[in-house]
Amino acid sequence: MTRFVQVWQIPLEVSEEKLQVYASCLSVDERSRADRFRFPDDSRRFTVARGTLRHLLGKQFGRSPQAIEFCYGEYGKPSVVSDNEGSCNFYFNVSHSGELALCALGHRHQVGIDIEKLKPIQRLDSMMERCLSGKERAQVVQEKDPVYAFLQRWTCKEAYLKATGVGLSQSMAAVEVEIAPPRFLCVPEDCAQGWHLHVVDVPKGYVGAAAVAGDARIQLNLWQH
Repeated sequence: MTRFVQVWQIPLEVSEEKLQVYASCLSVDERSRADRFRFPDDSRRFTVARGTLRHLLGKQFGRSPQAIEFCYGEYGKPSVVSDNEGSCNFYFNVSHSGELALCALGHRHQVGIDIEKLKPIQRLDSMMERCLSGKERAQVVQEKDPVYAFLQRWTCKEAYLKATGVGLSQSMAAVEVEIAPPRFLCVPEDCAQGWHLHVVDVPKGYVGAAAVAGDARIQLNLWQH
């Protein structure tokens, strides 16, 4: 098994020419989804993130971006059809917020990733009550920047839920994390390799995290459009 997970940081602001390049490699369903966004900037961000994902996967499999085929789990999590028999055994995950995206290529490692842009949170207390354990809430309220501390934990939990494929159908409060050093203290469902938590180095104003099945090193890369 590959002993590392590639994490790509992807800027989402691009020229109109580059946007059209990414749009041209999307599937019919993906283009339809991009067209359904109410605001043009949201459509652009989706198009650039998904188009870049296709380019990254194309490089992995020696295919054109347009030739990448996805298969979907019970809760809609995508993976890649990686051989002629239709096997879906190459894992990846994408998240975007603001003008940045993170894409994790896990190879044979199940992986989930999340990034959040820092911004004020209305009703933070009720969010913490719903998403954090009692111990985590006590830690957050002692921090100088409770919003930052909350979103640190949010991204860690979201990364785990995306890695397992269930997303927010599972309660975040059922996942308990430690930030320093980063690790999972409690998860609803473990895996044979064990879930490992990584805090991802992202630009100021963002927080990011990755959850990986097994002990794999994170290899951080910056995508150049």
